[in-house]
Amino acid sequence: MRISHSHKFIFFATPRTGSTTVRNVLDRYSDISSVHVSEITKDFPFYHHISALELKRIFEQRGWDWDSYHKFCFVRNPYDRVVSLYHHYLKIRGEVSGHDLRNILRKFKNAVTSPLSFKDYVMTLDPKDRLPTSLEAFLCDEKGNFLVDDILMYENLKTELPNFLKKLNISISEDDIPHLNASANRNKYRKYCDDELKDKIEHLYPYEFNRFGYSF
Repeated sequence: MRISHSHKFIFFATPRTGSTTVRNVLDRYSDISSVHVSEITKDFPFYHHISALELKRIFEQRGWDWDSYHKFCFVRNPYDRVVSLYHHYLKIRGEVSGHDLRNILRKFKNAVTSPLSFKDYVMTLDPKDRLPTSLEAFLCDEKGNFLVDDILMYENLKTELPNFLKKLNISISEDDIPHLNASANRNKYRKYCDDELKDKIEHLYPYEFNRFGYSF
């Protein structure tokens, strides 16, 4: 998450949609840069993957004008994103905590010490949890209203981010956009999914498929 009071933007970091890269690009223009959820305090509650509703409530508490900020995030093909989530789990499984850990351990008691298969991992996913969150859970208020103005596509990040920032009078080029925190040693998502997993992922993220036309 990044907030700029001067440029009047809020970037919401949907997990595994290039958010580390985007946060890095926006750092120089931001007044508030988020921290890991374990590092938040009462005075500084801004963590990386804070939801839109959580942040809106903080704005209201502090008397900041929510409607005057341009709010945006990225979306990613759910099949590809779930594969990225899985490799992230493999990388940090000893650090998984909170709802994400409880949801995994509910079905697989040894999931932290012994890594799950991709299929078993997908079966644990809950789009209301922090990391595998759906756009609806991440960006909507209690009535289902979206709280962001623009949703950009991860697949076109290097072109869509510069074009979007031009509207905020921020000029960057594609060369200014690194590729950070990428999953290593992974195949294309089509090699991971059988028909059962394909149906499961489509069931988890219907909005992403319907709104953005993603397909297998």
